[in-house]
Amino acid sequence: MRRTVAGLAVLGLALAGCGTGRDSGGPEPSGTADGRASGPRWAYDEVLDRDLSLSDVVATSADDVWVTGAARDGKEPSPDDVFLLRRDGARWERRPMPEELGDHLYGARLDPIGSGAEGFLLTASRPGSKTARTVRWDGSRWTALPEIPGGTQPLDVEAFGADDVWVLGLDSRTHHWDGSRWTTSVLPATAVALDGAAPDDLWAVGHRSTAGAGDGGELTQPAALHWDGRSWQQVGTPEYRFPEPVPAEPGASLDQVVVLAADDVRAYGTHTFNHGEGDDEPAEEAVRLRWDGSRWERTPDAEGECAGRAPVALDGGRGFVLAGNRYLAADGACTRITRPRLPGGDGVRPTSRQSLWLSAVEPVPGTGQVLGVGHVQVNQSGDPMDKPVVVSLRR
Repeated sequence: MRRTVAGLAVLGLALAGCGTGRDSGGPEPSGTADGRASGPRWAYDEVLDRDLSLSDVVATSADDVWVTGAARDGKEPSPDDVFLLRRDGARWERRPMPEELGDHLYGARLDPIGSGAEGFLLTASRPGSKTARTVRWDGSRWTALPEIPGGTQPLDVEAFGADDVWVLGLDSRTHHWDGSRWTTSVLPATAVALDGAAPDDLWAVGHRSTAGAGDGGELTQPAALHWDGRSWQQVGTPEYRFPEPVPAEPGASLDQVVVLAADDVRAYGTHTFNHGEGDDEPAEEAVRLRWDGSRWERTPDAEGECAGRAPVALDGGRGFVLAGNRYLAADGACTRITRPRLPGGDGVRPTSRQSLWLSAVEPVPGTGQVLGVGHVQVNQSGDPMDKPVVVSLRR
């Protein structure tokens, strides 16, 4: 999970069954609220021009919110026109990307530094370049960090301070910035997600290869890697096996980790296989693991509509926002997050079918607010469209 928020431990065991799916899996459309529905709901804070696309959001306070955006070339964001939106508490202002990043950018992401009080990091890539560039916003100016060694693209970023930044690369290497230089570590297994409780207590998760290819067993098993301040070590995790007849190319892996506390870490993934290769195929299995401070154990998946869904943001001590616009409360109750219809006009017809898709969700530090950015898909005959939106969670 990209965002680590103080107070996660308040949720306790009620969240042991959080679903998985990770943001990149694509949330499902939300339901439509009629304005009178009870329970959590998204409210539209801003509806923008249809020719724009919003991808990420970060907040240092309620009066300092930043969003990455791009003009769209047809359906796709254009690297020739990327920008930032900043809200100062009263209004949104469009700003150019920092010159230090160069131009023709893609893959821009925003990561808070600590709780956000020290600002945030903005990372983006340029077509044809192997290395992403990172700049820091300290509240008044941009400062470029030296290029990450080895030409890596970041999968995940964890920043405890301006001089304590971790980057997980596509090559299963971690890169640490100490304020003066980068140091690189090669991980003992394939990793795709990173989260941490402290500078000497980080977890990376993914998968490890096995010898199963020769005996019909699983090709991969979940992998959990821990940084103790000195080195990365692989920590044993439960294994997953399909019963006979074993499906084609089975494997289990983790794709998300959430550090609630040093003795409460959650990891999410899937036990799956190559579908369509057999007549009697089993159901996929959700991988749900919990670290209790001494070992990893299996935990049950959530029930109902929250099953199989990943946490994308913490709502203070109340619960989790899950992928697919679902909400898992601290008591384990699962509800759908509803939303109103878009305001009429500007081409949106009263008869249109609308779905909300969020690309990023972020709690605002020091407040009970949760923000999201994405778009509303408007399906209607003759003129379907997307409307980029900024939303906030209401309860």
